[in-house]
Amino acid sequence: MSEETATDGECHRRDCDEPAAFVVLERYQEETGKGAVEAEAALCRTHTDEESPTNLDGAYDDYVFRVEPIGEE
Repeated sequence: MSEETATDGECHRRDCDEPAAFVVLERYQEETGKGAVEAEAALCRTHTDEESPTNLDGAYDDYVFRVEPIGEE
């Protein structure tokens, strides 16, 4: 989890002021095939429940979809 993702403390979703409880990370192959894209967001428990892999068409050997609790190492 990057420092930038963790420092805000609030859910990344628009109009949500709940505290972030998890970081969701997805790494997938860019549509052009020229490199990996890494999307990371700190989310509250409710919005984390709504998350699922969205870029499976860009899956490759190093594809990642991970949900990690904030504050636990």
